[in-house]
Amino acid sequence: MFDINFVPESMKAPTASKLDRLEAASETNLRYGYFGTTVSIVTDGFGTESLHGTPALDFVFCLLYAVRKVRDGVVGSVSFTEDDTLINFTPANGRVMVTRSWDAVPGYCDTAQLVEVSIGFSEEVVDFIVRRYPSFGRNPTYGKLMSIVEELKAG
Repeated sequence: MFDINFVPESMKAPTASKLDRLEAASETNLRYGYFGTTVSIVTDGFGTESLHGTPALDFVFCLLYAVRKVRDGVVGSVSFTEDDTLINFTPANGRVMVTRSWDAVPGYCDTAQLVEVSIGFSEEVVDFIVRRYPSFGRNPTYGKLMSIVEELKAG
């Protein structure tokens, strides 16, 4: 079993000056300086892990890159820039072991489920941001994220 969710109500609104620059903000600024939220990961094994104040777009980028690696048969990771914690996704025989650097209890899921849920989560986060802040849809980072999602959907 595998699921990832975010709490839309927890997403921190950008300041007025950040909103004014949203359409032209750099990928780096968007990844680390905008849209902090609560993300929850659920697996067979460790159950539910909630991550508060997580930069939503950075998490989405890291997750999509990790899924790309897992699909290619190698370990993928989600790292957190604010500290040295990691979530690793280790593929083996159609399954994925999900480990967290701060807890020894692993979680497990099917590779196909990891890919499907991660794509759905990423689309949900990005769609929420675009609905709330339409100018993000005109930012090149939006196009980059959607391109990665489409690549993963195509297999």
